[in-house]
Amino acid sequence: MRSDYFAMLLLLPLAGCGSSDEPAEQVPAEADAGNVFEPLTDSLERAEGVEETLRDAAAERRRQLEAQE
Repeated sequence: MRSDYFAMLLLLPLAGCGSSDEPAEQVPAEADAGNVFEPLTDSLERAEGVEETLRDAAAERRRQLEAQE
């Protein structure tokens, strides 16, 4: 009796893996363009942009100080 329950528990998940006659849904090409790391890479690109802006501002301040001397 106990082995029957064990066998049923092992085979039960496989019942959901059966194939159907219906065709699989097609995913639009636009939806496939992104990936799971896109938010992280976007944040990294924004941070690099901010870093470049700060470098440019620091260089401009150095030029202004040199011009005043």
